[in-house]
Amino acid sequence: MGVKKASVLAIVFLLFFWGTMGPDFSRVSFASDLPSFSGATGWINSPPLNDASLRGKVVLIDFWEYTCVNCVRTFPVLRRWYRTYGPEGLVMIGIHTPEFSFAKKENNVARAVRKYRLDYPVAIDSDRRLWDRFHNHYWPAQYLFDRNGKLIFHTIGEGDDERMEAAIRQAIGAGTEKVQSSSPPEFPESMTPELYAGTGRQALSPPPGFVPGKPYTYPDGPVVSDNINLSGPWISTEEFIRPVVSGHPRLTLPYHASGVRCVLRRETGTKPVRIFVFQDGKPLPKGISGEDIRYDRKGDSYLLLRAPRMYTLVSHQSFGGHTLTLVPAGSAVRIYSFTFDPS
Repeated sequence: MGVKKASVLAIVFLLFFWGTMGPDFSRVSFASDLPSFSGATGWINSPPLNDASLRGKVVLIDFWEYTCVNCVRTFPVLRRWYRTYGPEGLVMIGIHTPEFSFAKKENNVARAVRKYRLDYPVAIDSDRRLWDRFHNHYWPAQYLFDRNGKLIFHTIGEGDDERMEAAIRQAIGAGTEKVQSSSPPEFPESMTPELYAGTGRQALSPPPGFVPGKPYTYPDGPVVSDNINLSGPWISTEEFIRPVVSGHPRLTLPYHASGVRCVLRRETGTKPVRIFVFQDGKPLPKGISGEDIRYDRKGDSYLLLRAPRMYTLVSHQSFGGHTLTLVPAGSAVRIYSFTFDPS
C-alpha cells in the first residue's frame, strides 16, 4: 500500500483482518520483538533509551510526523494515556519520522513537541532507520510491547483508541474496568483527499512543455475539482511548488471538506511573507477562519509564513464544497501539501 498517512479506513481494514480475537502476527511483517533504538538521530524529553533501560517495561511506540493532520488528532489521547498510565509503569516513546526534508531538522521537531505539549520521550528518526526496523508504513501507527519485549497490539490511523487502551491496562495490570470511549472522525466519501503539490506525488499530469525546476506559466482556464490548479508562473520541484511573483501567480483549489490545512515553508534566510487566502472569491469569514489567518486593514485575509509547518486555513465550517484561492505576496513561499478535515 506504500508509505502514506493512515486514516480510519485503515483501521476498518485491520479490524476485518484481525477479527475480534486480536492480531495474528504470523501473517504480517511488523517487528514482533521491540527493536533497538540505535540509529536515532536525536532525542527530545529524554536521554537516549536502550535495551537495558526498557527491559521489563511495557512500552507504547507512536510513529508520528508533525505536518500530519491524522497524527495531530491523536495527540489529546496520547497525552491522556501518558498522564494516566505513565505513573503506573507505561513507557511511551514517540518516533518522529519525517515526510518532508525540512522535517528532518531537530529544531523543527522540538518546536512541534512544545506546540503540541508532548511530554514523553521522542526519538528523532531523520534517517528512517527506526521506521525500517519496525517495518512501519504509516503515520500515525502505534505498537504496544509487553514486559518481555513482545508485540501484543498494533494500530494504524485513527479510531481504535478503546482497544489500545484496554490492551495497555491489561499489560500494566491496571484492571479491566471500562476504558474511556472515543468517537473516531467520520470521513465522508466526497471529502477531498490529501493533495501533494510537488511533482513526486501530484495528482495531475504535467502540461506540455513543463520542465521540473524551471518556471512554467500556467494559463487561466477551467479548474479541476478537488485538485491543485495553478495560474501564472510557478516552479515545481519533487517536494514543493514555488511562485514567480513577478507574474502574479495564483493557486485555486475547489474542495469538499469542513476544514483545510496547508504545509508550507519559506526559503531559508528570507523574511516572513504573506499569503493571501480567499474563499469563494471573498476574504475568509472570521467565523470559519483557521487559527493561522489574520486580516489586514482592508479586511483581506492572509497568513504570515514564518516557520516550516502545517498551517490551518479554514476550520469548523459546515461540510460542503468551496473554492479556496491562495495568492503569494513573495517568491520565498514553498507549498508542499493540503489536507482536509471532515468536521
